[in-house]
Amino acid sequence: MSRKILFIERKPYDSVSIEKAFRCIAANLSSKFAAEFQQLPYGNLFSDTIRNLLFFRKKNADLYHITGHTHYISLLFSRRNTVLSIMDVRFLYNKPGLKRWLLKKLYLDWPLRKLDFITAISEHTKSEIIRYTGCDPGKILMLDLPLMVNVEPGKGYEFNQQKPTILQIGTMDNKNIPTLAKALSGIACKLRIIGRLNAGIISALVENQVDYDNAYDLTDEQISKEYEMADIVAFCSTYEGFGLPIIEAQSMKRPVLTSNLSPMIETSGGGAVLANPFDYLSIRAGIEKLIGDADYRLEMVSAGLKNVERFRPAIVAAQYEKLYTQILGNKSADAI
Repeated sequence: MSRKILFIERKPYDSVSIEKAFRCIAANLSSKFAAEFQQLPYGNLFSDTIRNLLFFRKKNADLYHITGHTHYISLLFSRRNTVLSIMDVRFLYNKPGLKRWLLKKLYLDWPLRKLDFITAISEHTKSEIIRYTGCDPGKILMLDLPLMVNVEPGKGYEFNQQKPTILQIGTMDNKNIPTLAKALSGIACKLRIIGRLNAGIISALVENQVDYDNAYDLTDEQISKEYEMADIVAFCSTYEGFGLPIIEAQSMKRPVLTSNLSPMIETSGGGAVLANPFDYLSIRAGIEKLIGDADYRLEMVSAGLKNVERFRPAIVAAQYEKLYTQILGNKSADAI
């Protein structure tokens, strides 16, 4: 008989990449498990946090998996049959004073004290959790996120040597677009940006005379097409929990330029050009290397294809399934 895994998700809104990732994991679990999803009734405002804690009623299941960004809801769950996945601790860098203290309690300190089973999506995230909470490192298991099933190995393509299209996925501050714009100043290229642009980004693009265009609210199929049409994918982020666009680009056989920071170093697995995201000259050198050296591009693409194999959904799902099996068998996660 199948054991029921109930995945707990935040209320849907525009950015749902984490939810898609765990639905991909659930779809690749063996028949030993039956997956179901339950969403919190309210959103992400502080008042919604209180309302979720007051009014959320979980469905019955053998094991619960809280899939990130709603860590506080773990206060309503049992210690022994609940998994909490933590994507990153970026909220600690964005909020000052009392608000930061409260967020740390709700999203780190109290959930880690309440639950026995915590997963992090990178060693970088794991080390940050330990740094800010002082918890036992053995309590946190590092498990990958999967390559999305809608992104398949890409077709061959002819690199546009004269004016390559450089794809940038995401427009939040940590995506570092103003620095990328400065790096691209004077380079013959088209910058294709996916995500809504704010005034600061537009100003940087105009100031550096970058030829760009922009799209947002794309479907998964449209995102896949964006990778296919790109010549280079740039992901020079200053902070990430994981960096899904890196492996998506690698799977589409596109050369990647990313940051020489964790977790981007680990996620790219030797299959990307690494640059200092705080130094526009470093980013510029990486872009120029990819444009000017065809053999190097092919080397990066080949290494990227090898790297992405470890993120195939069935492989990642098997890692989570092993954790679920050991929890339900009353075994320690330390044995994984």
